[in-house]
Amino acid sequence: MEQMYQDYKDVVEFRLVYIREAHAMDSQRPVGYAREKGIEEAENFDERCTTAQMLMDDESLTMPMLIDGMDNGANEAYKAHPDRVFLVRKDGRLAVAAARGPRGFAPGLQAAQEWLETFSESGEEPELTEEQIAAADKATAARAEKKKAAESEKKAVEGDKKTSESAQAGPDK
Repeated sequence: MEQMYQDYKDVVEFRLVYIREAHAMDSQRPVGYAREKGIEEAENFDERCTTAQMLMDDESLTMPMLIDGMDNGANEAYKAHPDRVFLVRKDGRLAVAAARGPRGFAPGLQAAQEWLETFSESGEEPELTEEQIAAADKATAARAEKKKAAESEKKAVEGDKKTSESAQAGPDK
């Protein structure tokens, strides 16, 4: 990943988005590196930032990193847990959306590498196939629907809360 960044950082923008730790030592599926490094699930944003910086340092990564908020908004929007590779075109459509998890990561990097090579050589974004466009449209619609449902649920909860508060206050005299 770092090599891809070094090869193409003058051609496209890169962002590594750090989401919640997939295999923290206090998680259901801890792994050795988490135990060795003492990585626990972050309880606040500062702890998440500290773990993200540890990753950057340990892996000698120099690409810009964004850190998902404690609400896990980026993770939820992109279904990114435990790891995932995306390449977003200028028009906002996904050019690469790798499968989730370790099995999807290497093929995702390979697909991104191929897309970047084509883009670097031609100066134009490779055209998406009809299947890629349909998949990107489906993913965009799903994200929009999920956001809409979350907003509706939030309004319903707020309405229930106001109703409950009114009932507790009693009738006006």
